[in-house]
Amino acid sequence: MIYPWQQEQWHKMMQLKQAQRLPHAILLYGEEGSGKRDFAQSLSASLLCKQSVQTGEACGRCSACQLIAAQTHPDLTFLKPVPPENSKSTKPVLNIRIDAIRKLCTKLTSSSQFEGYRIAIIENADRMLVQGANALLKTLEEPGNQTLIILVTSRPHRLPITVRSRCQALRFPYPSEATAIGWLQTQGLKSPEIALKYAHGAPLTALYQHEETLQHRELLAKALTAGLNGESSLSYAAKLAELPKDLSLNWLLDWVNDLVRLKNTNFNSAIINEINRPHLNKLAKKSDLKRIFAYNDLIIEYIRKETIALNLQLIWENLLISWDSL
Repeated sequence: MIYPWQQEQWHKMMQLKQAQRLPHAILLYGEEGSGKRDFAQSLSASLLCKQSVQTGEACGRCSACQLIAAQTHPDLTFLKPVPPENSKSTKPVLNIRIDAIRKLCTKLTSSSQFEGYRIAIIENADRMLVQGANALLKTLEEPGNQTLIILVTSRPHRLPITVRSRCQALRFPYPSEATAIGWLQTQGLKSPEIALKYAHGAPLTALYQHEETLQHRELLAKALTAGLNGESSLSYAAKLAELPKDLSLNWLLDWVNDLVRLKNTNFNSAIINEINRPHLNKLAKKSDLKRIFAYNDLIIEYIRKETIALNLQLIWENLLISWDSL
């Protein structure tokens, strides 16, 4: 699927396809939730389809398209980060290992079973281990005929420069707010403006936020405004500890960033938690900017401890006490 905000990138790729000048490696990079992976899949389908339509997109009906839909096309390989072998951790670090890259490179040097393109899509390519990136270099430097490697990442700076320099880069920014809201409305999303703010402008993230996620955000809002209502924020610590750690801490960062904006712009700035602006205005008036920055650092420290077992209830108790002291 090609989204409305991807037309420029799609047109560029179709021009290269028609002129038979497609590069052997493409780096799709940009913001999370902008649809890079879907674009990679659409481009791959277009190249493997036996009778693509006028816009260049795959027909969806031929034998190649049916194999792609079933994820069994022999000339299309997907690679994404996986946990370490024999890992017993409940939250393992996901990486793309060297053995997976070597297996992929071997496959790309084999003959195409459909006498066409051999394509590999590497999702979250920045998760390649150094050894894996080095193993990929030889294939990037000496690709076979009709070979295409598509690297997808929201963090291109984490890829070695040796890998980036051998790919044609294609950037995917977020669409304008009007474009994103218009598209979300066509998808039947309720309150697209609020959902888009919570998603930091990422239309796909806004679309796939479940109602449960919005309820979790409301729980956090109640905890952070409890003091203003004469309640104890600590009573929410146990419930907040049950939420996904990284998500909930990033939502808390949104509140911190909103406070900073309000204090620095005399309460006129656009903020993420617009629905809670009255509460944020009150919090901003009584808070100290230096304490807010120190609090921001504390949250980031907790986020970075992703591989360490932490008592989340104690963390939230500490965060809520510190929040009330801003």
